[in-house]
Amino acid sequence: MNAFFIDRKRIATARALMILAVVAWFAAAFVVGLLDRVNQPGRAPTVLLGFIAVPIVGLLLAYRMSASFRAAANGLPLTLLVGSHLWRFVGVGFVIGWLEGALPAGFGIPEGFGDIIAALGALLLLPRLRRGEAPRGWLLAWNVWGLLDLVSALVMGLLYSESVLGVLSAGTPTTRLLVTFPVSLIPTFFVPLFLVLHVLTFKRIAGAAAPASDAVGVGGHPARGQRV
Repeated sequence: MNAFFIDRKRIATARALMILAVVAWFAAAFVVGLLDRVNQPGRAPTVLLGFIAVPIVGLLLAYRMSASFRAAANGLPLTLLVGSHLWRFVGVGFVIGWLEGALPAGFGIPEGFGDIIAALGALLLLPRLRRGEAPRGWLLAWNVWGLLDLVSALVMGLLYSESVLGVLSAGTPTTRLLVTFPVSLIPTFFVPLFLVLHVLTFKRIAGAAAPASDAVGVGGHPARGQRV
């Protein structure tokens, strides 16, 4: 019994540290964006790449090395992991940005509609997740789409940027808007954070794999009789 309470205390501590790390990451992205340090015209986009790589690597290392952190992360409801992607209706703004000439077509069209599809997929999956009737195949397909869309957004954003990596930016609008505060919070915080959430969702789907059922429940476990 004592070991049980000790483990729960460690998991609670890990959860608090995880939340603190995410808050600190957001605060740093907020300040750096406010100071207009994200955009680095003519130079390597080290600030942007740092905000993408360092938190992702740090969170994934913590997940791999700490059992308490792993338990805290695995305890996140699947409805939260999926439902949080509703923010990706921000893709509507990317499409509008393209229509108004503020974003290049090569970014605004595929990434805008890609995000809209990801958000719609999350919206459709949520009710079925709550009922324990979400088909694992559909959840997996949505997660693959959402992950690839975020990776594509980062790549295309850099290729159309004003940095030395902006090889597609000649003669077209750039993605300067995306590294201008407060929109800069999207590539420096939201996109890398949701890449991590996609990875956690893959882990949850794999953990829910069972030959007796093709449905996934709220907690990411196989649904019994198609219901949790």
